[in-house]
Amino acid sequence: MVRIFKGKSSGGSEVVSVIIPTYNSDRYICEAIDSVLCQTYHDYEIIVIDDGSTDDTGSTIAERYPMVRYYFVENKGAAAARNLGISKAQGKFIAFLDADDRWLPTKLEKQVSLLRNDSHLGMVFAENSFFNERGTTQERVNKRDRLMNGDIVRNIFLNSYVATPTVMVLKSVFEVVGLFEEDLVVAEDDNMWMRIGMKYGIELIDEPLVECRITEGSLSRKGDNIFLGVKKNMEIIKNKYPEIYYRLGGSSIRMKFSDILFSEGYGFFFHGHYLKARHCFIESYIRCPFKLKPLLYMISTFLPTLIIDRIRLLKGNIRNSRGRDGII
Repeated sequence: MVRIFKGKSSGGSEVVSVIIPTYNSDRYICEAIDSVLCQTYHDYEIIVIDDGSTDDTGSTIAERYPMVRYYFVENKGAAAARNLGISKAQGKFIAFLDADDRWLPTKLEKQVSLLRNDSHLGMVFAENSFFNERGTTQERVNKRDRLMNGDIVRNIFLNSYVATPTVMVLKSVFEVVGLFEEDLVVAEDDNMWMRIGMKYGIELIDEPLVECRITEGSLSRKGDNIFLGVKKNMEIIKNKYPEIYYRLGGSSIRMKFSDILFSEGYGFFFHGHYLKARHCFIESYIRCPFKLKPLLYMISTFLPTLIIDRIRLLKGNIRNSRGRDGII
């Protein structure tokens, strides 16, 4: 079933198509759409792809945002929703926004300016901050150092710091690199950004222009889902995009899986599941024996439980004092 509310733009040649996939996000989606309506750049259309919601998302949009182009479809996941949005987009530029996140007012204006003035670029992204119900939990991610120094394709694979709501892409780019891989539940965004980076320039606006919401128990924060998702991504890259696979190299792939296993182990460690944590730390160390951190944490799991609990408490207090609670 498809329901469409016609949108409005000036009809100019530099329209931005804002694509918002949503699934049961009635609680947040008004904040997301309002952050688009507050943009200093006004030539845009808003496309909401409702991925099978069972809440009041559709009626909320119909009542409050009649200018929005709204599509209700069978639940197939975020990648399929974004692909549908791209196929329906009428703009020169594509900007993605998740239904529970928010843009700052100059986001579109600054990204359009960069893409307009540099024909080498196919994609622009921005810094972002994080927030939860208690407010801002981290001011910025430091993407300049983590992503823009060295090989950006390799850096995206290793670090995964290109948050989808920070991205703007020329629509013509998708005609060259293809659409999002719908078989991926995790890492479908990294897969796309790497494919773009293989053929186009990518630039960073080193300023937080997006606020990303942190929710407890979200899919992207579960280590087992990340591990399986990245494993699936690597299978697709190896079979379908071998040029990316060879560019990454075996050492980068081992390092990625080592980092994921360490993060999963740290989650177990932090919550007192020391045997599970030990297994993850061992697997992490096996993949990258030159990394001492997994080895040290593995050794620490053999300490008396009382001592480990005190270490965990101390680390938790340090994290909270830095305002980073809720972020792993």
